[in-house]
Amino acid sequence: MPCEKCKISIALFYTQKAKYWQDGGLHKMNRQRHFNLLAVGAEGEPADKSAILLTAFTLIELLVVIAVIAVLMAILMPSLNRAREAGKRAVCLNNTKGLAYGWTMYCGDNDGRLPNGQAHEVGNERLGWVLRAAAPYQATPLDAPVAVQLDAIRNGQLFPYVPNVKAYRCPVAKKSEMRTYSCIHAMNGYAVEGGPVITNINTIKFPAMRIVFVDDYGEDWDAAWTVCYIQPRWWNPVPMRHGPGTVVSYADAHSDWWNWKDPRTVELSKLSWQEAEALRASSQVEQPDNQDLRDIQKAYWGKLGYNPR
Repeated sequence: MPCEKCKISIALFYTQKAKYWQDGGLHKMNRQRHFNLLAVGAEGEPADKSAILLTAFTLIELLVVIAVIAVLMAILMPSLNRAREAGKRAVCLNNTKGLAYGWTMYCGDNDGRLPNGQAHEVGNERLGWVLRAAAPYQATPLDAPVAVQLDAIRNGQLFPYVPNVKAYRCPVAKKSEMRTYSCIHAMNGYAVEGGPVITNINTIKFPAMRIVFVDDYGEDWDAAWTVCYIQPRWWNPVPMRHGPGTVVSYADAHSDWWNWKDPRTVELSKLSWQEAEALRASSQVEQPDNQDLRDIQKAYWGKLGYNPR
């Protein structure tokens, strides 16, 4: 048993220790040990190694921090991806608007006459707003070297008015695609199914409702996207970028993102060019009750060439 003097000494020690903690002694001790940790001893080691234990993170603390960061990333990443996609869509809208402005300027310099909406081969007097890729790549433009694809753009009727090759492609296009935008046959192209073809801009009724350029597949070899006129049926593959829709520009030189709303349209637009082309003769592309199809046919041809059900 300790003697009375020892008991008094122990009681005094704990009394002083309690007062030390109450006076902020722990903070002072940790601060002093932090300074000791920074002090390097004679052999290059911390002068107070015990301070390391007080200043380092525990494994549980590190795991909590990592978990919090992971949760924040899970919350923020979808928003960041949407913001990034919205930025790319804005570039695409600006590109197609630029093409539409160039298209209207060409018309102004040529008494209202439209550039040819369909790409033709080099040597063809009709030319085209862009040309087809040179032989042997006329039907397979993406197999053509980049230089050949760029020549087809630079030699087109529209290039003097839109002399930036980057304005002819979507920012999310493949590196091998130098042109993804297409004109339409209704604007001085081929009369698909006898559809009405416009050759002079001054004859366009409601130009704000008539599309001219579409963000299309790079494989579209004649640079002219089309849709049927006399039947509720898709013709070319349905393009889709920047979400469930595609970017278009109009005869009044404004651009917009055309939203596909029918699930059947979205399913078709998920197909590759080759897969969609293989369906052209199938019943899958005939959709009489598809409002997406009717709306785009009206904006394309100016009217429906059939009576909808």
